[in-house]
Amino acid sequence: MSIFLLLLAYLFSVFVGKSMFGKWFNHVFLYSTVWGGTLILFELKLINYYPLESETWIIILTTWILFLLGSITIVVARNSLKSDSLILNDKVEPIVKENELLQLRTILIWLNIITLFAGIYDLYLVSKIFGSLTNAFLFGNLLYSYQVSEGLPGSIPFFSSLSFTAAMLAGSYTAQKGKITFISIFPLMIITLIGLVKMGRVDILMGTILFISGYFLTSKRKEQHLKKSTLVMRKFTIIFIVIIIAVAGAEFIRNTRKVHEGFKGTTKTLSSSNIISPSVYLYLSSHHSTFNQYLKHGGENTPFGANTFLPIYRWLGKLGLEIHIKSFQYFYKTPVRTNTGTYLRELHADFGMIGLLLGPYILGLLASMYWYRIKKYGRFVDLSIAAFLYVIIGMSFFVMATRQGQLIVYLVTAIIIGHFIDKRMNRFSGTS
Repeated sequence: MSIFLLLLAYLFSVFVGKSMFGKWFNHVFLYSTVWGGTLILFELKLINYYPLESETWIIILTTWILFLLGSITIVVARNSLKSDSLILNDKVEPIVKENELLQLRTILIWLNIITLFAGIYDLYLVSKIFGSLTNAFLFGNLLYSYQVSEGLPGSIPFFSSLSFTAAMLAGSYTAQKGKITFISIFPLMIITLIGLVKMGRVDILMGTILFISGYFLTSKRKEQHLKKSTLVMRKFTIIFIVIIIAVAGAEFIRNTRKVHEGFKGTTKTLSSSNIISPSVYLYLSSHHSTFNQYLKHGGENTPFGANTFLPIYRWLGKLGLEIHIKSFQYFYKTPVRTNTGTYLRELHADFGMIGLLLGPYILGLLASMYWYRIKKYGRFVDLSIAAFLYVIIGMSFFVMATRQGQLIVYLVTAIIIGHFIDKRMNRFSGTS
């Protein structure tokens, strides 16, 4: 497919999302951006990937449409029924009132302290295993392989995963405060530290999406008196700072791991580029080609829901049940050997064609439902679930995010903490 047609599909989807939700940032925008953007990068052919088969293109575009239809379903129901249900209400209530910021700030401080302790403790464990932190970072790739295969013995994953809850709450706090503060940016710094210990960039991506989701899904009462141009500049500045922290952390990890850059099929344009490295381009664009090769090889035989519910399978294995689930997915030659093939690969492997048909539709439907629940009730429980869905959407271009155990821990802890905040703020009164 030509880049021009992909750009048209992207712009159409973005404007559909804007017309439905009244704001540029929404789940339709997010899905369209990650899929439209990475498909355009793929079509630039800066690495000579094998071309996508017609079947692959049909599945990608059909599931994109199904996600849109799922999102539209709730909007149509809202506009047609006009009833006082969970999702049908035009009232927009801020997440946090003016006199409640102090309580949220206190919770953030405690979460920052706990997660800082967890991050420092993990650094201590790594230094013990490798003799010193210098040795660990000198052999970054070895540390990464060790973390993936063995995990970090003695680590307290529950505490470190609280940093993701902190990131979401920090985004909401920033929206209400109207500016970046050290307390609100600290969770992203902790997540970067934890990513350094793991020598992986997935945590940084997840934390960034959670922060941005918390920021944009929270009503901004403090900004109502400002000019529109000032608001736009303020939002741009906040998001720019967040992205700079994320990119800097990811680049530091990439350099520490000494990621290989000489991939087969890399063009001279990419090899000599000072804007984007071959490994970053591969990270953003290769997954569609992997999905294509997965389909060409007839798929894979995996246990029911083995990818979607991978953390549950792993926890059952730790309880002594015989669970044969591999940590790494099968690699395919694209011509570069890669093993992540978008969330469509996992949906198909887990549930067959029914997964491809229902998965994106249900994802869009749920995202719209919680969008309106936030606008109606202003509850942190709903914000926690919506941000969880946004992570799945934001990471859908390369993997099913629920494969990450820390995301499941985030969901549980965020709902518990969100329920506590909502109860303190009397946000359950008068709701069904």
